[in-house]
Amino acid sequence: MKRFYKYNNKDDKEELPVRILTMLTGILFIGAGIFLVANEGVTFLSVAFIVGLMFVIAGIVECLSYNSYRGDNVERSWILNDGATTLVLGGLILLNRIAADAVVPMILGLWVLITGIRNFVNAWEHIEEKGNDFYDHLIIGIINIVFGLYVFFDGEIFNLASITMIGLCIIVQGINIIHVGSTIRIIKPTFIKTKEEMLEAAAAKAEEAHATAKEAIKAAKAAKEELKSVEETPAEILDPTLAPKPGTQTDDEGQAPADEE
Repeated sequence: MKRFYKYNNKDDKEELPVRILTMLTGILFIGAGIFLVANEGVTFLSVAFIVGLMFVIAGIVECLSYNSYRGDNVERSWILNDGATTLVLGGLILLNRIAADAVVPMILGLWVLITGIRNFVNAWEHIEEKGNDFYDHLIIGIINIVFGLYVFFDGEIFNLASITMIGLCIIVQGINIIHVGSTIRIIKPTFIKTKEEMLEAAAAKAEEAHATAKEAIKAAKAAKEELKSVEETPAEILDPTLAPKPGTQTDDEGQAPADEE
């Protein structure tokens, strides 16, 4: 199901720069990653400041994307968490808390893996719709998960240089950042839309309303079933304090059972 967002001039002015900035940050990540892959003789310490600064900028940009993104609240939270994680990693790199060539790829690999899981879970939540958002998140999620896992098994496969692994992680994360930027869609004002665009927007709104109504019906049905189950369940089962205490049960004639000798 496509996402459409309400247009107003203020939102347009706020979202367009954020979208461009987010996508430019993703492109910068990919370019930096390619540079690191092509220069495997470079040590991480020699580029740590630049990489850390890039991470801080990317984290801030992703946090700004959270405010401009118009998707559901769950996905907005994932974007904010991803941006905060990137920002923290950048800060640790700048403070020289992550510097060992053998450790950095593992940390970045875990970072990429978590991002991949986030995208995969998001795709799974929209599996019934199978729209563009589903396939976007699914493909990017799989790429992130594969590269994230590969970092931990590289020694038994190709045994690439640490700086190469770092570059690959940055490239993959750059793809993810570009995707985040692409979700910040700027909608043209109504007066310059074509009839086809208006019809498409109206159809999307109708589809979204229909999906919301279906969810509401499911929730109401589940609540009714739960209410019926509670009404049909004996009170002593629901409240243990109402159950007869041992030795106080009566037989069919209303007499308490005789004590055993």
